Amino acid sequence: MKHFFKTRLLAGLAMLLGASMASAAPFTPGNIVVARVGVTGGTAALTNAATAVFLDEFTPAGVLVQSIALPTAASGTNRALTASGTATSELNLTRSADGRYLVLTGYDAAPGTAGIVATANPGTARVIARIAADGSVDTSTGIGDAFSAQNIRAAATTDGQNFYAVGGNSGVRYVPFGNPVATATVGLNAAPANNRFVGAFGGNLYVTSGSAATLGVSQIGMGLPTATGQTNTLLTGTSGLSSYAFFFADLSPAVGGVDVLYVADDNAAGGIQKYSLVGSTWTLNGTVGPGAAGVRGLAARITGTTVALYASSATSLYAVTDNGGYNAAPSTATLPTAALATATTNTAFRGAAFAPVATVGTATRATQAIPGLAVFPNPATNRLTVALPTAGAATVALRDLTGRLVLAPAPLAADRQLYLPAGLAAGVYLLEVRQGPVTAVRRIEKK
Repeated sequence: MKHFFKTRLLAGLAMLLGASMASAAPFTPGNIVVARVGVTGGTAALTNAATAVFLDEFTPAGVLVQSIALPTAASGTNRALTASGTATSELNLTRSADGRYLVLTGYDAAPGTAGIVATANPGTARVIARIAADGSVDTSTGIGDAFSAQNIRAAATTDGQNFYAVGGNSGVRYVPFGNPVATATVGLNAAPANNRFVGAFGGNLYVTSGSAATLGVSQIGMGLPTATGQTNTLLTGTSGLSSYAFFFADLSPAVGGVDVLYVADDNAAGGIQKYSLVGSTWTLNGTVGPGAAGVRGLAARITGTTVALYASSATSLYAVTDNGGYNAAPSTATLPTAALATATTNTAFRGAAFAPVATVGTATRATQAIPGLAVFPNPATNRLTVALPTAGAATVALRDLTGRLVLAPAPLAADRQLYLPAGLAAGVYLLEVRQGPVTAVRRIEKK
């Protein structure tokens, strides 16, 4: 009997640890993170039951740095987050536009819950996880009114405070951070219903879909919508793809806003499709061929006109570089034969993203740093007034929502006027104001 109670106690402790130890070492900037379903060393094949989820951090050379477990049981405000072991469309990983968080989605269900995708909501809530640069995991954001009896597949955010979530039904849902399951979310649109991936680039919201009429990449409304009644516009030239993750880049100074698009295509002849915006049409420049299988996850980083691409399939993580630039064929024609990393037996890779980074050297959130800082007018036409609450020198910089610098750091003028770059496209940007050791970030809109 004594042995029995000791065993039960240890099992209970293990459960508590599994629920609460959802944080790890800080991520290393520049590393790549891959979502994985299934336990390393597991002896059973993946099934459609709820399965444990992990984030594997790799160096650019493919060396595993750490694996972070998502909680498998509730702990405090955190919910469990598991995924179907066999649903290849789930666990599409994204990084916030400000670079500070990773985001992925799953189910509030214990491992082993049978047929998890078919579970009803409410009942089995859908969950959004926000993972910070320090490795901490927050799964307090719940969805109780969408994606019932269907997959939840991806969520995106600009700053970790609100999310856009997509899945097998329910269109695009707008969800505040920490949303209680009993609180309704905002349905931005009704169609397409069968969405796979969502992302915010260049101040606009985009999705990919598995619905026949909207295969490709679509824009949802204008800007970053928060209300119902949004329209879906398929980007001209992208139809017909079996598309998943995507990345927009601004590589040409002659074209306003984002002008190059990379799309992960899981067709056997898919791979990474590259498009350039020529006039009003997204023109296919070529494909980085998939080799043995298509890819679904995609992460990218821009240096000048060179784009480093990391693509994930169910079994492998690949790295390629495109030096082609705007409206030119990819400089790499095929994914490498040797993968950067490989999923172990009875596990599978899903989405990929670059590691999050901490943008502020203090514990204060960047959006709340420098209390009293005022930026006006907002929206602005060609200049802003940056009013500091205390006297002193400051530097300012401006980034688009992909994290690309559109205005390099420079001292703020004595008259506190900031002139926006000539030719800057209309849209939403992140203004960085640094005074002393503190950097504040404010969202501004260019009209």
